[in-house]
Amino acid sequence: MTLLDPGSRLPSLALRDEKGRAAAFPEGHTLYGFFKTSCPASELAWPYLARIRSLAEGGELAVVAVSQDDPEATALFYQRLGIAIPTLYDPDPWTASEALGLTAVPTFLLVGENGALRDRYEGFGRSKMEEFAQRAVGQAGRAIASLFAPGEDVPAIKPG
Repeated sequence: MTLLDPGSRLPSLALRDEKGRAAAFPEGHTLYGFFKTSCPASELAWPYLARIRSLAEGGELAVVAVSQDDPEATALFYQRLGIAIPTLYDPDPWTASEALGLTAVPTFLLVGENGALRDRYEGFGRSKMEEFAQRAVGQAGRAIASLFAPGEDVPAIKPG
């Protein structure tokens, strides 16, 4: 299956929580970030995804990570990066990722309240992360100058 185009409805996905139980998707506007703990582009992107999540607090946009690794490896990844993001799991053989046609991580999917895909992005993109941050603060009724702090050495892109 190819990656869904914007406007397509997300199919029903079989994701798990940290205890291996079937997990329900959040309803409403959600930014999903699919990742692997061994992926350098995911490691670069995840601290910024955590910032976006913080910026979204109190607004309509939920930010949810989807790990393709087990909860233990994911916890170590978060500990190493010093972040925390609500996380669901797509364990091997990655049936949810396959149903979405994902071929690279990180992949970001912005889903509207009706379950339709509004935007998608593969890899790390500085400008795309800024767009997601602007959407988060806009839906939370706040403004932000930049997702990135002055002096941060952040590449424009890093493929997944």
